Amino acid sequence: MRLDEYVTYDGVGLAQLLAKGDVSPRDLGRCITSSVAAVNSKINAVIELYSDALDCLPEKPGPGPFYGIPTLTKDFPVEAGRPAEFGSRLAEGNRATQDAVYWERLRNAGLVNVGRTTSSEFGVAATTETLLYGNTSNPWDPKRGVAGSSGGAAAAVAAGIVPFAQGSDGGGSIRNPASFCGLIGLKPSRGRITGSPRANAPLLGLATAFMLTRSIRDTALLLDLSNGPDAGDGYEICRPTSSYSETIQRPPKGLRIALCTDSWSGFQCDPEVVNAVRMTAGLLAALGHHVVEARPEFDYAAFLHAQKIIWAADSASGLSKIAEHMQRKLGPETVGTTVLALHRYGTTLSGAELIGALATYDDVTRQIGRFFNQYDLLLTPTSAILPEIVGTFDPARPEIDADDVFADLEPKETFTALFNGTGQPAISLPTGTSSGGIPIGSQLVARFGREDLLLAVGRQLEEGLDRNNGIWGQGFPPVFAGSMRE
Repeated sequence: MRLDEYVTYDGVGLAQLLAKGDVSPRDLGRCITSSVAAVNSKINAVIELYSDALDCLPEKPGPGPFYGIPTLTKDFPVEAGRPAEFGSRLAEGNRATQDAVYWERLRNAGLVNVGRTTSSEFGVAATTETLLYGNTSNPWDPKRGVAGSSGGAAAAVAAGIVPFAQGSDGGGSIRNPASFCGLIGLKPSRGRITGSPRANAPLLGLATAFMLTRSIRDTALLLDLSNGPDAGDGYEICRPTSSYSETIQRPPKGLRIALCTDSWSGFQCDPEVVNAVRMTAGLLAALGHHVVEARPEFDYAAFLHAQKIIWAADSASGLSKIAEHMQRKLGPETVGTTVLALHRYGTTLSGAELIGALATYDDVTRQIGRFFNQYDLLLTPTSAILPEIVGTFDPARPEIDADDVFADLEPKETFTALFNGTGQPAISLPTGTSSGGIPIGSQLVARFGREDLLLAVGRQLEEGLDRNNGIWGQGFPPVFAGSMRE
């Protein structure tokens, strides 16, 4: 398979070729190796490829329904024995000791992990710029960033290295990179993807793992294969009544959709972002849905204060354990100032403050739940800004405190982090572009457990927009494996 052919397929398309014997997993491995050689020096998305995994790719298809498709995982613990350095000098040399259960399910369905992608340090900063691995650039404009923390995954998919890549989302870390790179980024409902075996639900229920993709059908199939609890999970939500792959074939009608382009925090959205989201609202209305302007009411200041406490408390516990495990000291030599500031704040907190923060999240979740009694979906920007120039929110600059950390996060997470708190599913869809050709994502949010609705509406939009080259008719980024030489 030629590289310019490989990059035109999503995962389902490649699986169909594999099933027919038109290509082999080894052919796809060669394409990934060539694509990394062609583009990675320009975007710094892939930390390394695993030569042992590539060498073991077979000439015949593996198990279905993905039949041996190689893919990439984030620099977090995903697969036993593989490096998991969290983008940090503190964890340099660390390896995952166990397979994530959801990853076992995907591997059993034919996916092969052949390398890892860059992440912001410990997933804290909403920019993928680290002291350990440097800066990851946006394939649409290498001067710009890719958000975080799953920034390397997004850049790799957008640049054509793989059709989809694994990521995780604790405040917007799948959705914002997807928005910046013109991809589909679903954050499933709390409990839809098990955190087993390491956690009941990561980051006290705020975080979940999943994938960044180029197509809704890939998103649906990946969710079909990876969803569901593991024994002992504290969060078990109702299983879907039919597969997500079937659901996207049934277009919903007459949905009540609330449109909100005013950020919860008061941060001023870029006018191009607002215009793009309003155009998405127009597309939804043209599909027969009922779109009205409305916004959920809640105390954002109280919510943000609670978020700071929860993130910092988790940091105070987790980083200390990693430092002990790696036999290193926590300090500016091993950890960037953003992560260090969050950890230091966490060490000042009491148990009572953490319980109070969780109670605030409970209150906000009830308020948002009542809002969704009136609406089927909420439409917002994913990020309030276009991708910023690399270095704008330098996470290693001196004298950062915890308030600065969250001020840096605000432009990107003002619309996204709320739904990590409430546990509702949310998806970023590549429905717009700026006047300069930079992708702009729109976020759709549904009631708890209604990923089916997000994917079905996403498929409706995809069918309307996916008429030209590239993902959803966007064309191709300047840094794209299918149009570059090694």
